[in-house]
Formats: sequence, C-alpha cells, structure tokens
Amino acid sequence: MGCNPKKDRHRLFQNVGVQFQEGSYQTEIKVSELCEETACLYEAPVDWKKLCEQFGIGNKIGNAVKSLSGGERQRLFIVLALIPNPELVFLDELTTGLDAKARRDVWKILSELKSKGLTIFLTSHFMDEVEALCDKICIFRNGKAVFFGTVEQAKKASKCENFEDAYTHLFWYLCNVFQMGISLWKHKHQIYCMYFLPTE
Repeated sequence: MGCNPKKDRHRLFQNVGVQFQEGSYQTEIKVSELCEETACLYEAPVDWKKLCEQFGIGNKIGNAVKSLSGGERQRLFIVLALIPNPELVFLDELTTGLDAKARRDVWKILSELKSKGLTIFLTSHFMDEVEALCDKICIFRNGKAVFFGTVEQAKKASKCENFEDAYTHLFWYLCNVFQMGISLWKHKHQIYCMYFLPTE
C-alpha cells in the first residue's frame, strides 16, 4: 500500500478492514446498530445495507447480533470488515466453529472477493481450506521463510495426494505439535498462504 505504519496510521486505518476471531458487543445490539457504529469510523464507508443484502443477511438487520446463527455471524463480520471499502482486509479464523455448508458458503464469498481484486489476509487452521483457496504458500519459522511454492508443488515434492499429508510429510520436523497460524493474501488476483509456526 506504500504506507509507513507509524507515519501513515490514519490512511492505513481508512483503507484496511479487520475481522477478529471473536467479538464482544453490547448484549442487545442489533445488526443495523453495529453496522452504523462501524461505518461512522470511516471517511468513505460503503453502503452497509447493500453489503448485508449481498452476503445474505439483509433480512437480519433488525435482529440482535446474538440471535444470528454461526454462519450469519461470520457473514456479518465480513460485512463489518468491508464497510470501509478497504484495499486490504484481515480475516481471523473465519470458519472456526462453522458446519460444512457454512464453511463452503464462506469459501465462496472469499473467492468472489478475490475475483474483485481485494487483498486478503486470512488466518485458518484447516488444510482443506488452504488447498481450496491458496495459490502460493510461504512457511515461516522464527521469522524466516523455510518454504515457498504452491500447494501442488508441495504435494508433488512429498508425493502425497492431499495437502495435509504433504504438509505432514514435508514439514513435520518444523514443529513438535501440528498447530499453526495460516494467513492468506491476494496480490494480482492470487491468494497466498503463509504459515506461522510456533517457536519451540
């Protein structure tokens, strides 16, 4: 984005959207109220009502956030992250706790966002999700890149048919427990995957 994180904090804030893994809101706050509160923070927010319609929760704007299903809540969190009309969006553990259908719905949304040119950082722990959404993979440990390539290259190098097996085969020695943070970002219509492995 060509910004200095310290000197250009205001510009970055106005051009970056964020969705956290867990959110804590007022007990009875409504979807509309939460969207309006978020929109007022930005200089040029998009129409949040249109976003809600786009993501299938347009009929829920009068409902309390606590009454939404898991999938509806995740779609709301995407809406909140997109309200500033960002160039870059961070989505943290977006599909955790969702059933299979809800997860696939979120995948579809992310693919659509990617096709529109939005830059995405997505944290996930699901290898099937990585395999479905990522174009490139970069694995870091202790701040250093230890692998860079595609999902297919990882599978080919390991002679495994699926990515989870490939990861286990290629990188088991990188950590003692199979736990990692995965970030995705898109640049020039690609999504990249970064693994941040825990230090020992």
